[in-house]
Amino acid sequence: MKNRMDVIYQAASHLFINKGYARTQMKDIAKEIGLSTGMLYVYFAGKEDLLHFVLKGTIDPAFINREFELPVDPGIFDSLEEEIMEVFENNTKEFASHLNHLEDYPFEQMLSHAFDIISRYGTGCLMIEKNPDTLKKLAGYYKAYRRQFFDQMLAYVNGYMEQGMFRKVEQPVYCVRLIIETLCWWGMHIMNDAFELEQDLPVETAKKVCLDNLIHAYKQ
Repeated sequence: MKNRMDVIYQAASHLFINKGYARTQMKDIAKEIGLSTGMLYVYFAGKEDLLHFVLKGTIDPAFINREFELPVDPGIFDSLEEEIMEVFENNTKEFASHLNHLEDYPFEQMLSHAFDIISRYGTGCLMIEKNPDTLKKLAGYYKAYRRQFFDQMLAYVNGYMEQGMFRKVEQPVYCVRLIIETLCWWGMHIMNDAFELEQDLPVETAKKVCLDNLIHAYKQ
C-alpha cells in the first residue's frame, strides 16, 4: 500500500501539471485521492504548502516518505528555490564534464545520462513549465538551464560527428532539438501530461525504447 504522502504527491503533481496550480483547488486534490477536503487540511495548511511539498519531492524523492508532524511545517521549504537551482547547476556541470573526453563517453552513454536526468527531474520541470506565473523565479532559471542543456547536447553531437561516432547530418541544431524532444517525451511527458497517459509504464522500459530508436537513428 502506498504511503499517504506519496499518494498526495502523485495527485497534486498531476493536477498542478495538467490543470495548473491557479485552477486547482484543495478539494480537487482531495477528490482525486478519495479524501475529504478537511482531511487534506490535516496534512497541509494550504495549497502553497502542498505546491512546495511537491517541488521538494521532485528533487528529493526520499523526502516524501519521511516522518512529518502534521500539518507539514512550511518552514522546511524556506530555502526551496535555492535548493532547486543548486540541482540545476550541479546537473549542468555534471553533464558537461565529459565534453573534453568523448572517447571515454560514447554517444549511447551520453544519451543514457541525459535520459536519466530528464526522467529523474521531469515532474518538477513540468511543474515549472506549466506554472510560470506562480513560479516566476524558477521559470526564468529553468529557461536558462534548458538553453545550457541544449548547447551542451549540441557540443556533444558536433564532437561525436568530428570523431566519426555520430552520422553526418546537415542540420545538427535541429537534430539536437529532435533528440531532446524525444528524450523528454519518453522521459517525462508520457508519464505526466501526454494525451494518453502511460503512468504505469516502467521508466526502464521507456528508456529502452527511447534510446534504441535514437542510437539506431544517429550512431555511426
